Amino acid sequence: MILALETATPYGSVALVAGGAVVRETVLPAGRQASETVLSAVSDLFGECGVSPGDVSCVAVSAGPGSFTGLRVGMAAAKGYCFGWKSPLVLVPTLEALAFRTPEDKRVVCTVLDARKKEVYAALFRWEGNGLMRLSSDMALSPEALLDRLPGGGIVFCGDGLDACREKVLARLGGRAVPIEGPAGLPSAGAVGILGERAFQGGNVSDPRSAVPAYIRPSEAEFRSGR
Repeated sequence: MILALETATPYGSVALVAGGAVVRETVLPAGRQASETVLSAVSDLFGECGVSPGDVSCVAVSAGPGSFTGLRVGMAAAKGYCFGWKSPLVLVPTLEALAFRTPEDKRVVCTVLDARKKEVYAALFRWEGNGLMRLSSDMALSPEALLDRLPGGGIVFCGDGLDACREKVLARLGGRAVPIEGPAGLPSAGAVGILGERAFQGGNVSDPRSAVPAYIRPSEAEFRSGR
């Protein structure tokens, strides 16, 4: 059984995953990725599913990029569970977990999250066989710079960052842009858990003592201090 946490965006959730399937997922209150909210949701999830800490093989956490506060909340909660239960930790890239929710076809998938400061977090993927092939690193850039990096052909877009650049995307790509709207186009703890389970089975685990989120760019405090 995998416990998965997604708090990298305002659309947080927690989930239990087993055998490549979501057992149950709970959506957190919008914009409330506070530690007490996550802990309470996990406790309720365990009670509803009749699961105990001893049933958990590892903890998977959405590791960024995303909201600095949300990432810290999720990472702190995941580390706490790992230390308390002596469970392994798996870090799952947020944009990859988001891309995992898209239909499996040959079009390029562009995952886009709102990074504020007139930028987006983005990455490019394509489905190949039974998995996702990464076509780019995670990026923090302007919508215009992202559009300049897109290949030809149809592009599937998902993530809340599309709202910040929808007009630019449609003006540049027209019918080549295929947006996924609604909850299906947002991050999900279930996807984090499925990818986390695969990583765990492949031995790709992290040390909770040294694990850190992938922030991609400095925080506002670090930017102002010049660090």
